[in-house]
Amino acid sequence: MERRSFLAHAAAAAAALGLPASVLAAETVPRRTLRRRTIKPKALKPGDTIGIIAPASYVEKQADIDEARSTIEGLGFTTVFGGHVSDRYGYLAGGDRDRAEDVNAMFRRKDVNGIICLRGGWGCLRMIPYLDYAMIRRHPKVIMGYSDITTMLNAIYHRTGLVTFHGPVAISTFNEYTNEYLKKAVFTPKPIGLVVQPPAGTDDTPDTSIVSLGKGRGSGPLVGGNLSLIVTMLGTPFEIDLRGKVLFLEEVDEEPYRVDRMLTHLWMTGHLQRLAGLVIGKFHNCVPKKNNPEYTSSFTVEELFQQRIVPLGIPAISGVMIGHIKNKLTMPIGVRATVDADAKTLTITEAAVS
Repeated sequence: MERRSFLAHAAAAAAALGLPASVLAAETVPRRTLRRRTIKPKALKPGDTIGIIAPASYVEKQADIDEARSTIEGLGFTTVFGGHVSDRYGYLAGGDRDRAEDVNAMFRRKDVNGIICLRGGWGCLRMIPYLDYAMIRRHPKVIMGYSDITTMLNAIYHRTGLVTFHGPVAISTFNEYTNEYLKKAVFTPKPIGLVVQPPAGTDDTPDTSIVSLGKGRGSGPLVGGNLSLIVTMLGTPFEIDLRGKVLFLEEVDEEPYRVDRMLTHLWMTGHLQRLAGLVIGKFHNCVPKKNNPEYTSSFTVEELFQQRIVPLGIPAISGVMIGHIKNKLTMPIGVRATVDADAKTLTITEAAVS
């Protein structure tokens, strides 16, 4: 089909689905042409203005919004809120286009230096088709969040080349460990370097040991986030290119059989086999529920890692401080990192900000 004819069909199909034509049109472009030059946002500094947005679920209590403002300002920033932060549309913080417009507006605003999401939850996948990726590429800034925010962070990196940050949201606990790695990631144009675990037993982290799930060393750009959302993005225009990447994964409240299904999906699509390395974070509360009739015979997630990851023979480790925990790393998506399965280490070797 000629390009002009295709674009006409794409526009018609997109209109029928209520999506921008560019979303469908992008799928005919060879994936290699979607790879962008890596863009690094400017480092943040005390006194900068941080835009707080809610691109996923709504926050029920105004007190939580007020506390988020206090928390971010306590880090030395001033704050502004997206226009739809207090909206509610079902379980979402407003309509899809409205939430996307809050993201777009924060990138457009010259007085905003960085962006942090208020919370995760559900709904970013519905919103990302309406982001203005060309404008975002022209106005690069730090943008941060985790959990459901996984989809937006990886979509922005994939479409623009902008380094994004899988790290705390505004309602997270900003303890000493979280603050240390947040500052290493976004305050200074230097590589984070070797990632060090916190002492065992601090906050909600009784076990800080690293387990090897493979062998050797592997290096590549970091991508990843929440397992269920990485899998959900497969087959969409926003599917993450995992070839040669260091993938990091975390999860929360999923029973082992669901984790099994998702890891098996990644394995059967061939994505796991194409990785340069794999980093498993914390799979918090991913245990069988007692009302499950197979409760007593369930695999543990650790057993699933042995079944699905070890046979790959790739550099892989588990137990890194990524996920729904208080001691939370900030992981820059798009910069190079090295996994050493023999030494059980993760080293982020490239600066994430300029």
